Amino acid sequence: MRPFDLLGRSLAYNPYLPRLSLEQLQRPKNIPLAHTLLALDVRQDLEVFLENLQKVQESQALALSLDFTPLYAKEPSLEMLDLLGFVRRLCSKPLILKDLIVERYQILEALVYGVDALILDPSLLQKDLKDMVAYAMHLGLLAIVQVASTADLKHAILARAKALYIVQDFKEILQLVPQGLVILKDLSTPPITPTNSYGVDALMLWS
Repeated sequence: MRPFDLLGRSLAYNPYLPRLSLEQLQRPKNIPLAHTLLALDVRQDLEVFLENLQKVQESQALALSLDFTPLYAKEPSLEMLDLLGFVRRLCSKPLILKDLIVERYQILEALVYGVDALILDPSLLQKDLKDMVAYAMHLGLLAIVQVASTADLKHAILARAKALYIVQDFKEILQLVPQGLVILKDLSTPPITPTNSYGVDALMLWS
């Protein structure tokens, strides 16, 4: 039996169900402030990471984001997956994962380890983006497409993405985004205000 089939079978025993929906991320029109998303640096010492994880748990944040891409400076290991399961058990916040996802197996793997949403990179997936967005949604995961250029935005729209994470040229790209899409971006200087919430459904704060 192929590893993909083995992992798929494990879904029958998977205790984790996705907990983050598009509607939860979408900011109601009568609310002046964007939702709060907290992001933790996974390169932190374990003790510091646990302290910050507890702060996330006690916060009013809508979800927790983890970015595994800096870990690829060295060879990835199973410890990355173990960390996902560890965080899922200790923190009740929905979990958003950014990783170098290039194949379906990784999406299925993320689901098994308790991820609720994925950030997908068009520059990695290119013509496969639409298929990967559809597959993530088929599994019940929220697919968020990272947008760093107008070309990325075009790919995201063609892939029928419903949520965008704009990481560069925000004002320029926002003007081109069709109505009805959920918009995320980073916030370098808290707090969240009506001004920095303009055009955004959720702001990501790093610690």
